[in-house]
Amino acid sequence: MLLRICRAAVIAAIGLATAPAVLASSTADEDANLIPANATRGGAFTSSYRTADEADGLYRVSTRFRTFSGETLSIGFELPDTAGRASLREFGVSDQELKTLLDACMARQHCEQDEFDQETARYYREHALRMRIVPGQKTHLYVDIAQVVQRNRARVQPVAAALRRVAAEHGHDTRWTINAAIALVQTGLLYRKPSQSEDGRQILGFYPPPRALERGYGDCDTKAALLAAILQNLTDTPIIGVHVPQHYLLGIAIPPAADQATLRYDGKPFVLVEASGPGERPPGDIGSTTQLALDSMNGVRIDPMF
Repeated sequence: MLLRICRAAVIAAIGLATAPAVLASSTADEDANLIPANATRGGAFTSSYRTADEADGLYRVSTRFRTFSGETLSIGFELPDTAGRASLREFGVSDQELKTLLDACMARQHCEQDEFDQETARYYREHALRMRIVPGQKTHLYVDIAQVVQRNRARVQPVAAALRRVAAEHGHDTRWTINAAIALVQTGLLYRKPSQSEDGRQILGFYPPPRALERGYGDCDTKAALLAAILQNLTDTPIIGVHVPQHYLLGIAIPPAADQATLRYDGKPFVLVEASGPGERPPGDIGSTTQLALDSMNGVRIDPMF
């Protein structure tokens, strides 16, 4: 069937892109419900996170947080002030870009609906989104977190370098540095859900890692993507993303202790790691609701990041 050129067609095409349901974006976990933002379980320590956009084209970030062993760390790093905008241009949906796709299709002699649907699906993939089609229901979009991590890990390398410097100063190993990165993302950054749109794009309540560092906050999937991108600069250990209903966390293929929660994937155990905060949860400590979901595996999706 040929597409007809009309405003309704444009609206219909764009309407799919702005579908409200986002499977990888979710509500707060148990900690976020029970513990005030920017606070830890003990209540005696308050983390800090400050950013400054300087005239020299750099974003300077300084943060103070506490490790799981109780050490207070202060680190600073610099990012190009273009990093956040660049990460957003690669992500999400622009109504104007979708309209341009439709106009280009209509300009050809024959523009079939299936052809336009394929181009739209390719557009979503190129912008780190995936479609979930359920018969009889509206098509849903969700964030391809693994792709976001792959695209942005080089952009967050300054964070990993700052953590390595601190580890070297204190004589700590890679495992300590990994735990410090987890603590930084959990408690150094605020727990707050990003908006649905920013810079003229529908971003589905998700920030790519450089934008999360600039803003200083994120929710579970935003923080999980940030943490995974940082960790990929610190270790070659395989990492997975784990989507459970209303939540997102990570798994790291490190030898588990007896009391650590794990998920078996690709023949090996992955220690589960919460990124969301704002409460402190060391590796292997997950919420009871998350554990129940993993026990049943209903609605669970594994996103390999290796």
